[in-house]
Amino acid sequence: MKENGSGLLSTIGSLSLCRSLLRAGLVDRFRVVMFPVITGATGAERIYDGYPDVALDMIEHRTFDGRTQLVEYKPRVLEHPPLGAPA
Repeated sequence: MKENGSGLLSTIGSLSLCRSLLRAGLVDRFRVVMFPVITGATGAERIYDGYPDVALDMIEHRTFDGRTQLVEYKPRVLEHPPLGAPA
């Protein structure tokens, strides 16, 4: 689909699709929109279970309305756990 289309595909809100794409190694960008809210009581599922440890290299960022942030990262699979030596 990506090769025949505009070259840009994105998904919003489908945890099962996101997990499948992550497991298949098809994610080449993370676009993260941050809102100043913590969902401690309602945040039930962890999105990235089963995904390898990655460093996120920022490639773009924008601020909307002085509070909401959009940050885009390129993932880079780490050779060993973050902040540590090889296990």
